Amino acid sequence: MTKIHKGFYLGSWTAGGALIIIMLFSGWVALLKGNRDLSADLYIYAIIPYTYLGIVWLVLLYKAWAAIQDGHASVTPVKAVVFMLIPFYRYYWIFRTFRNYAGEFNAYIARHCLAVPNLSDGLFTAFSILWITYGILQSALKGTGLQVLLAGAYLVIGAMTLNTLCNGLIGLAGALRDKG
Repeated sequence: MTKIHKGFYLGSWTAGGALIIIMLFSGWVALLKGNRDLSADLYIYAIIPYTYLGIVWLVLLYKAWAAIQDGHASVTPVKAVVFMLIPFYRYYWIFRTFRNYAGEFNAYIARHCLAVPNLSDGLFTAFSILWITYGILQSALKGTGLQVLLAGAYLVIGAMTLNTLCNGLIGLAGALRDKG
């Protein structure tokens, strides 16, 4: 099992999320003040931190599924990542990779009798729902305070999910090291 650097993942999510919120909020304020060009530029350049955060999540997603491969997992690490890149299909696949991951992780630790806390199905479900909601509504809400609010909720729940996932993977690695 590869080592999980929680500080990197959580720091990337927090810094990238803060940058996104600042850019969206500034774009909204610029639009309210009548500066459409600045607003459009801020929304376009927000693609950079969004892309970075997407890559960070895909790397963690790969590592998460790789950690529980024992012949019983329903998704392989490559499949988890590649299917998230398919437009529209990803709205279904998010539930297979994030929401179902908590249950598969919990089943893995039960099968191997590991003393690791279970992951919360509710948290992973909430993140999946917010991911879909934000993905679908972000363009419709562009230039509004609701977009900033929805992005904030998505980033906060995402940080909680990422923190929980990293803690689970770090605990799993420690339990496997102690057992083996």
